[in-house]
Amino acid sequence: MIYCDSSFLCALYLPGDKYEPVARPIAERFIESIPYPSLSELELQNSVHRGVAARLFDVPTCAMILRQIEDDKANAFLRPCKLDFDTHFVEALTLTKRFTAVHNCRTLDVLHVAAAVLLEATHFAHSISDNAKWPPISASNF
Repeated sequence: MIYCDSSFLCALYLPGDKYEPVARPIAERFIESIPYPSLSELELQNSVHRGVAARLFDVPTCAMILRQIEDDKANAFLRPCKLDFDTHFVEALTLTKRFTAVHNCRTLDVLHVAAAVLLEATHFAHSISDNAKWPPISASNF
Protein backbone atom coordinates (compact mmCIF):
# COMPACT_ATOMS: atom_id res chain seq x y z
CA MET A 1 0.00 0.00 0.00
CA ILE A 2 1.19 3.51 -0.76
CA TYR A 3 0.59 6.10 1.96
CA CYS A 4 0.19 9.61 0.53
CA ASP A 5 0.93 12.52 2.80
CA SER A 6 -1.14 15.68 2.62
CA SER A 7 1.32 17.46 0.31
CA PHE A 8 0.85 14.72 -2.29
CA LEU A 9 -2.93 14.82 -1.86
CA CYS A 10 -2.91 18.60 -2.23
CA ALA A 11 -1.04 18.19 -5.51
CA LEU A 12 -3.94 16.05 -6.72
CA TYR A 13 -6.74 18.39 -5.68
CA LEU A 14 -5.58 22.00 -5.49
CA PRO A 15 -5.71 24.00 -8.73
CA GLY A 16 -2.29 25.26 -9.75
CA ASP A 17 -0.29 23.15 -7.30
CA LYS A 18 3.25 23.03 -8.64
CA TYR A 19 3.55 19.28 -8.06
CA GLU A 20 0.30 18.37 -9.82
CA PRO A 21 1.95 17.58 -13.19
CA VAL A 22 4.10 14.95 -11.47
CA ALA A 23 1.60 13.68 -8.88
CA ARG A 24 -1.41 13.10 -11.16
CA PRO A 25 0.23 10.59 -13.55
CA ILE A 26 1.67 8.74 -10.55
CA ALA A 27 -1.69 8.52 -8.79
CA GLU A 28 -3.36 7.31 -11.99
CA ARG A 29 -1.14 4.23 -11.81
CA PHE A 30 -2.21 3.31 -8.27
CA ILE A 31 -3.98 -0.04 -8.17
CA GLU A 32 -5.10 0.26 -4.55
CA SER A 33 -7.15 2.90 -2.77
CA ILE A 34 -5.23 5.64 -1.01
CA PRO A 35 -5.50 5.29 2.79
CA TYR A 36 -7.21 8.42 4.07
CA PRO A 37 -6.92 8.74 7.87
CA SER A 38 -8.37 11.70 9.74
CA LEU A 39 -4.99 13.46 9.70
CA SER A 40 -5.00 13.48 5.89
CA GLU A 41 -8.63 14.54 5.73
CA LEU A 42 -8.03 17.45 8.11
CA GLU A 43 -4.91 18.57 6.27
CA LEU A 44 -6.48 18.34 2.81
CA GLN A 45 -9.72 20.08 3.76
CA ASN A 46 -7.83 22.76 5.66
CA SER A 47 -5.62 23.36 2.61
CA VAL A 48 -8.67 23.66 0.37
CA HIS A 49 -10.24 26.27 2.66
CA ARG A 50 -6.91 28.10 3.01
CA GLY A 51 -6.85 28.38 -0.79
CA VAL A 52 -9.97 30.55 -0.55
CA ALA A 53 -8.47 32.63 2.27
CA ALA A 54 -5.30 33.17 0.22
CA ARG A 55 -7.42 34.04 -2.83
CA LEU A 56 -5.88 31.22 -4.86
CA PHE A 57 -9.40 30.25 -5.93
CA ASP A 58 -12.98 31.26 -5.18
CA VAL A 59 -15.68 29.72 -2.99
CA PRO A 60 -17.39 27.85 -5.86
CA THR A 61 -14.04 26.25 -6.76
CA CYS A 62 -13.58 25.30 -3.10
CA ALA A 63 -17.01 23.65 -3.09
CA MET A 64 -16.16 21.79 -6.32
CA ILE A 65 -12.90 20.48 -4.83
CA LEU A 66 -14.65 19.34 -1.65
CA ARG A 67 -17.31 17.55 -3.75
CA GLN A 68 -14.55 15.80 -5.71
CA ILE A 69 -12.94 14.62 -2.48
CA GLU A 70 -16.30 13.22 -1.31
CA ASP A 71 -16.82 11.54 -4.70
CA ASP A 72 -13.34 10.00 -4.47
CA LYS A 73 -14.18 8.65 -1.02
CA ALA A 74 -17.47 7.22 -2.32
CA ASN A 75 -15.69 5.67 -5.33
CA ALA A 76 -12.92 4.21 -3.11
CA PHE A 77 -10.07 6.23 -4.65
CA LEU A 78 -9.62 7.54 -1.10
CA ARG A 79 -10.19 4.93 1.61
CA PRO A 80 -11.11 6.39 5.00
CA CYS A 81 -9.32 4.51 7.75
CA LYS A 82 -9.22 4.83 11.49
CA LEU A 83 -6.11 5.25 13.59
CA ASP A 84 -6.27 5.17 17.35
CA PHE A 85 -5.27 8.65 18.48
CA ASP A 86 -3.07 7.55 21.38
CA THR A 87 -1.35 4.81 19.40
CA HIS A 88 -0.71 7.27 16.55
CA PHE A 89 0.86 9.82 18.87
CA VAL A 90 2.92 7.21 20.75
CA GLU A 91 4.36 6.06 17.41
CA ALA A 92 5.02 9.68 16.38
CA LEU A 93 6.77 10.40 19.67
CA THR A 94 8.90 7.28 19.26
CA LEU A 95 9.90 8.41 15.75
CA THR A 96 10.57 11.94 17.01
CA LYS A 97 12.91 10.74 19.73
CA ARG A 98 14.76 8.59 17.26
CA PHE A 99 14.98 10.79 14.16
CA THR A 100 14.09 14.46 14.61
CA ALA A 101 17.45 15.56 16.02
CA VAL A 102 19.14 13.89 13.05
CA HIS A 103 16.74 14.89 10.24
CA ASN A 104 15.12 18.08 11.61
CA CYS A 105 11.62 16.66 11.03
CA ARG A 106 8.47 18.73 11.28
CA THR A 107 5.72 17.43 13.58
CA LEU A 108 3.29 17.04 10.69
CA ASP A 109 5.79 14.96 8.76
CA VAL A 110 6.39 12.74 11.78
CA LEU A 111 2.64 12.27 12.21
CA HIS A 112 2.30 11.21 8.56
CA VAL A 113 5.19 8.75 8.81
CA ALA A 114 3.70 7.35 12.03
CA ALA A 115 0.36 6.90 10.26
CA ALA A 116 2.07 5.13 7.38
CA VAL A 117 3.91 2.81 9.78
CA LEU A 118 0.72 1.99 11.72
CA LEU A 119 -1.20 1.34 8.50
CA GLU A 120 1.63 -0.94 7.40
CA ALA A 121 2.23 1.02 4.21
CA THR A 122 4.98 -0.29 1.97
CA HIS A 123 5.72 3.07 0.30
CA PHE A 124 5.35 6.75 1.09
CA ALA A 125 4.31 9.35 -1.50
CA HIS A 126 4.93 13.02 -0.84
CA SER A 127 5.14 16.16 -2.95
CA ILE A 128 8.86 15.90 -3.51
CA SER A 129 8.76 12.29 -4.63
CA ASP A 130 11.11 11.63 -7.52
CA ASN A 131 9.10 9.83 -10.20
CA ALA A 132 7.49 7.46 -7.70
CA LYS A 133 10.85 6.18 -6.44
CA TRP A 134 9.74 6.18 -2.84
CA PRO A 135 11.76 4.36 -0.24
CA PRO A 136 10.09 1.46 1.51
CA ILE A 137 8.48 2.77 4.68
CA SER A 138 9.79 1.63 8.02
CA ALA A 139 11.02 3.20 11.20
CA SER A 140 14.55 2.19 10.23
CA ASN A 141 14.68 4.42 7.14
CA PHE A 142 12.58 7.34 8.34
